[in-house]
Amino acid sequence: MALLTSEEIQKLGVACELLVNEKQVRHVGVINELGRLVAGGFRQGAEPLLEDEKIAMTYMQMQLDFKMRQELDDVLGKIDYIASRRTKQLIISVPINENLVLIIAEPNADDKEIIKKAEELFDEITVLTI
Repeated sequence: MALLTSEEIQKLGVACELLVNEKQVRHVGVINELGRLVAGGFRQGAEPLLEDEKIAMTYMQMQLDFKMRQELDDVLGKIDYIASRRTKQLIISVPINENLVLIIAEPNADDKEIIKKAEELFDEITVLTI
């Protein structure tokens, strides 16, 4: 497990802020290997649908789900992203090294456009620092 430096966390935070300001995006956060939020959060004024305790549990669940899916990487290839469209929100997780970028958007948001923007923002950072 590689620990992020404060400089890396700051850069990830900036990318989160840029993405959370995209149309229909409510939350962007970077979750470490332990399922803990290390950067980002909800857009100002966006009310979470879950209580803080459930949000923390969701972070851990997303990281566990990702790790379990990685078991098939040798056969199916690496995961580009995981998207789940629910009636009340769209949930997207994009891996960056051992971490996940978790994005929560409105249910009718364009997942492909959000994923493209996330990959552009976070790939640039991972090339530079992580």
